[in-house]
Amino acid sequence: MDKKAIWRFLKHELEKKRNAVLLVVADSTESSPGRQGFLMAVNSQGETIGTVGGGMLEFKMIRKALTMFKEKRKSVLKILHHDADSEGEKSGLICGGTQSIVLTLLTKNEIEKINEIVNALENNVPRLVIITQNGIDVRETTENIEGTKFNVLENGGYKYSELIGAAETVYIVGGGHVGLALSKLMKFLNFRVVVFDDRKNVFTLKENNAADNKIITSYENVGRFIPEGDFSYIVVVTARHMGDKDALKSVIKKNVKYIGALGSKKKAETIFNALKEEGIDEPLLQKIHSPVGLSIASETPEEIAVSIAAEIIKVKNSR
Repeated sequence: MDKKAIWRFLKHELEKKRNAVLLVVADSTESSPGRQGFLMAVNSQGETIGTVGGGMLEFKMIRKALTMFKEKRKSVLKILHHDADSEGEKSGLICGGTQSIVLTLLTKNEIEKINEIVNALENNVPRLVIITQNGIDVRETTENIEGTKFNVLENGGYKYSELIGAAETVYIVGGGHVGLALSKLMKFLNFRVVVFDDRKNVFTLKENNAADNKIITSYENVGRFIPEGDFSYIVVVTARHMGDKDALKSVIKKNVKYIGALGSKKKAETIFNALKEEGIDEPLLQKIHSPVGLSIASETPEEIAVSIAAEIIKVKNSR
């Protein structure tokens, strides 16, 4: 989901002095099609961007958004049940679980806040977006907070908060064929992409237009460029096993969301033994995903990239 595009859509509508409704999946359980953090925007002409789950549920939510323009109602919280036998309000789906959707009417009064959100997303500046029954707010913050939270308050109100601008970034160590294929795929998945290599004239690195940044440095120094936190994912795919070893030693003590290393079980064993000899403890080695990626019998660089991306998504979305 391209959240930047959704916030830009809202910015455009408000700049044209047209109201819009923002829909946010504030919480979801079980098999809900719309997951926490999904966004959708609806303008007064019924044009939409984004999704809160699709199907009959989304049709109902668009219709509800359109009534908010007429009623000038500021906010609505809908708790929908995906079960025909539920006593609560039904979504029209039968997949099981519940989905809490917050609808907020935005007017010209919110233009400065929406501008701040768009700027934060475009410039990777952390901001905390808070949505309550009273509207939307934006606050300065750091990346070191819990990303998304939702609470229904005793007085009937609610509070949804989401960290934005702290871009999820994949750091690909190795600018070869797999690094190129993975860069393209992770960019498509809305990750920021940084690629490292210790060679200056690698044609696959030159062809890599998906990378937001390309850094030429020795592999033993890549850790200097990678910040800690739940928004950092590291994939080591260098052209030689000593390059992998040096890169892993440089990043293995970092507190990041994911570290993966390309190679066979035999290669991983060889590298891990070398790292142990250099003083790396076993518990640190156990956090490395190696062989990297989900087991899907991948062979080509593109297939390997798919397996790695799938594993990163699995880790990112784990609760």
